[in-house]
Amino acid sequence: MPNTKFGKFFTTDVLKESPKFPGVWDISSTRHLKGFGGGHLSVDSIFITRPFVMVSQPHQHEFPQYLHFFAASPDDQRLFDAEIEMTLGEDEVHGEKHIITRPTALYIPAGMYHGPLNFKVIHRPVLFVDIAVSGEYKRVGNTPD
Repeated sequence: MPNTKFGKFFTTDVLKESPKFPGVWDISSTRHLKGFGGGHLSVDSIFITRPFVMVSQPHQHEFPQYLHFFAASPDDQRLFDAEIEMTLGEDEVHGEKHIITRPTALYIPAGMYHGPLNFKVIHRPVLFVDIAVSGEYKRVGNTPD
C-alpha cells in the first residue's frame, strides 16, 4: 500500500492457493500474516463449490473461533442450498453432530472440540468465513489435518 501515515493498516497479501487442497479452491486470508493488525485475529474466506471434508478429525484451539456459512449468491442470501456437517463436543470421542442447511454463524469457545467439518452436499456455492481470535492459528495436540 502507499507509504502514507495510514498505509500500514492495509495489505494486499491476502490471496493464495489453499495449501491443504491445491487446485480445489483459492483462499483470501490473513492467517499467514501473524502480526497483521497487532496479531489479534486471523480470517479465512473461502468459496466452497463442491463437496469435500475440510477437517477430518476433532481438534481444539487455545482461542475462540467463529465459523460463518453464507450463501455465495450476491442477489439473494436466502439461496442457501447445501448440507454441512459439523461436530462439537467436550472431548474427542463424544461429539454432537449438527447439520447446517441455511446461513449460519457458529461460535466455538476456546478449548471446545470441533470437527469433523464435512461440506457434504453443495448444490449452490457457499461462502465460508473462519475467524480465529488469534494472530497465529494453531491446534492443541497433534492432529493430522
